[in-house]
Amino acid sequence: MRRLRPESIWPELSASPGGPELVHRWEALLDKAPRLRPWVDQMLGRHRLRLQESGAAGFEIERTLWHELAQWLADFEALPGFAVSAIAVTLEDERAHEVDPDPSAIAAEPAAASPEQAVGELETLLSDAAFALAFHCVDARLRPLLPASGELARVPESDWFALLRASARPQPALTPQVAITLVLHVFSPQWARNPASRRHAALRLFLASPVDLRSDLQGLCSSLPSHWGLEPGQLAAFVAAAGRARVGLADASSLCARIVASAKARPGGLALLADGSAAPASPEELGALFRNVRKYRHMGGFQQLLSAL
Repeated sequence: MRRLRPESIWPELSASPGGPELVHRWEALLDKAPRLRPWVDQMLGRHRLRLQESGAAGFEIERTLWHELAQWLADFEALPGFAVSAIAVTLEDERAHEVDPDPSAIAAEPAAASPEQAVGELETLLSDAAFALAFHCVDARLRPLLPASGELARVPESDWFALLRASARPQPALTPQVAITLVLHVFSPQWARNPASRRHAALRLFLASPVDLRSDLQGLCSSLPSHWGLEPGQLAAFVAAAGRARVGLADASSLCARIVASAKARPGGLALLADGSAAPASPEELGALFRNVRKYRHMGGFQQLLSAL
């Protein structure tokens, strides 16, 4: 068994007979996804403080923390390895989701994935039924709403995907929206090549409303990714398209939840997507999924998904 690290804030081992085994499994997971460690430490600290403020006894606090650790671990262990790593990245890099970060805190540009790495990550992700379903929902509800021609034609589809992912709140669990945003993540590997200042300016515009377009529009255009080539007169169209894209993300997430609710079995990550609150998908929605058999036949996860319905 791995020895506990000195900086560990794991609960007291005496509070749980299964504590040592949980630590062993957690350390194995964190060795594969080290970026997850700060989140675990932070969450344990927050939950410990909340329990202390509620007046819980010390032993009860430690026992409750072990229970929560066991639940989190079960969720993470049920995910494909790449999904755990991707979730860990979103939890760690909160600045990617900030509209107005502190300029002194903006990190150096991260390295973008190589084409080979991006393809490998996509294939790995789509081998699981949950992410094959997320891919379908992106295709069915999100892609049709993105501008492919006209004055916004120079904004690539992958940039819209990256902005949607950045606009979504990071969550340490697999939900329909998280599954979809992880698919969007692997579809937009080149976004990280843009300077950090331009990525944040783009996100600020992506989340803007029409009333925000009031002054220095030329300066705003100059702060955006240069390959977009946007002019002041095109910003209103961009803001409107961004609103439609956000609606599309919400619609895709809802469709994903409904199809999971219709499943007779839930292999792989599908089991984690079910929350019991969604109504089953309509016959038309399921029919559209089955009509894509030929289109998605290269995905191992898609075959799992069809077998579950």
